[in-house]
Amino acid sequence: MMVVPEALREGAKKARYVTSFMRQRLVHVNLQLLYTCNFRCQICDYWKAPFRDAPRLSAEQVGAISRKLAEVGPQVVSIGGGEPLLHPEIVEVVERLAEHHFPVMICNGWFITPERARALWRAGMYEISVSVDYLDPEKHDAQRGVKGAHERALRALRLLHENRTRSDQRVHMISVIMDDNLDEIEALIQLSRGMGITYLLTLYSDGRGTKHNRHAERDVSAHLLRLKSRYPEFVALRDYMARFTQAIREGGIAGCTCGTNLVNIDSQGQVSLCIDRMDEPVGSILEEPLAPLLARLQEKQRRSPCAACWTSCRGAIETIMHGPHTLDALRDYWQLTKRIPLTARG
Repeated sequence: MMVVPEALREGAKKARYVTSFMRQRLVHVNLQLLYTCNFRCQICDYWKAPFRDAPRLSAEQVGAISRKLAEVGPQVVSIGGGEPLLHPEIVEVVERLAEHHFPVMICNGWFITPERARALWRAGMYEISVSVDYLDPEKHDAQRGVKGAHERALRALRLLHENRTRSDQRVHMISVIMDDNLDEIEALIQLSRGMGITYLLTLYSDGRGTKHNRHAERDVSAHLLRLKSRYPEFVALRDYMARFTQAIREGGIAGCTCGTNLVNIDSQGQVSLCIDRMDEPVGSILEEPLAPLLARLQEKQRRSPCAACWTSCRGAIETIMHGPHTLDALRDYWQLTKRIPLTARG
């Protein structure tokens, strides 16, 4: 039997993904493995009942989900939770997803070691982001509910960057824009630059947390775009950030394409439009074919259009697929995904 080199397999997978993107098909999946978490963040309620007691997806179930998703093409699969690194089969989960898709992950960094970092990269992870919301360690730890969270997050970022196995693997610091951290963003970008990594952000959605998120008196977009023009390490898409002020003042952005370009799958395989509408599932991907589930999602979105958020999971995709400046968005996306030379380890 002919063995196809990995580079050719990856190239073919990327070509299929580009085709799906150009046809404006499903390209992004949020996959919650579990809701167990060692943090107690104010901006999240997954660590609370009833989420924390929900069953987790096994690596075998993730493999079945991966194969079904592949029927419509490769996906960027964002692994989340809860804290995904609490999953005992996390490396195997990444391997199952990487066979057909592009696994990425946001984590809190607490459980990263050199050995685990290398294992995740070797399993096929494309991108790992670690959450850092404040430059001040005490403020970050208070928001995340665990002392030492800031220190461990920065350590994780360094370890992940140093232990990459391919130059196309990326490490990002990521922050959630809230009511009290806007003036710390520039310092966090500078911190990322000093570490040799890149910086991302997302706009907070209060659908899954209790922290206030309003900057109605400020032009948040103008502030962030000024920073974007000064720092190449700041790789968030310009047209995504350009709508932050509108989203804050209006409570979100209309025209959501969840159900068509992106979907959510929870820790029991239930499929929904997004993480804020998990209580409205259309069925289980473990029990049904994917096509009728997508059809139901699209019908739900047509019947009940939503404009309640502008988080990065939808905002980045919609900016590139449907935004007014496609070429600029693609250039920004290239900055977000371009290769970075591997760090030499002594």
